[in-house]
Amino acid sequence: MARVRQEMSAPRQPILVDTSLWVRYLQPAGWEELKEGLAWLLDQGSLLTCWVVKAELLVGARNAGAFDRLLESLQALDEVALTPEVWEGAARLGHKLRLKGFSVPLPDLLIAQAAAAAHAELWHADAHFDRIVEVSRLKARSFLERPNPGRS
Repeated sequence: MARVRQEMSAPRQPILVDTSLWVRYLQPAGWEELKEGLAWLLDQGSLLTCWVVKAELLVGARNAGAFDRLLESLQALDEVALTPEVWEGAARLGHKLRLKGFSVPLPDLLIAQAAAAAHAELWHADAHFDRIVEVSRLKARSFLERPNPGRS
């Protein structure tokens, strides 16, 4: 648990949070330390988003009211624009991965490229981003391994 606090205590650059972590943040029960850390970073103004992440989260809203509340919350975050350069970079990244035998979904390629374009670190819990890091200059922090609840 101390790992999450340490990771979140002093962001050196903006952080783009992937859908995989936001889902954990939004769940009523879950990884409390992650929730506390992301809430703190929200207060610090250190977090970015992009429309791919927003759309993935909004699609999962339970009803129209939840959709509207979530959209309003997400609009408070600074947004990385999905420019033609970001789209082209995502396509090139996907092509590079495909040549190495890996297939990564387009939304993940766009999220990774948006983070790179914003010189942001991407925080995630999705193995696709680990593959992307192997072939790009993307700075990412994986939270795939949740700490054992009985350990600190």
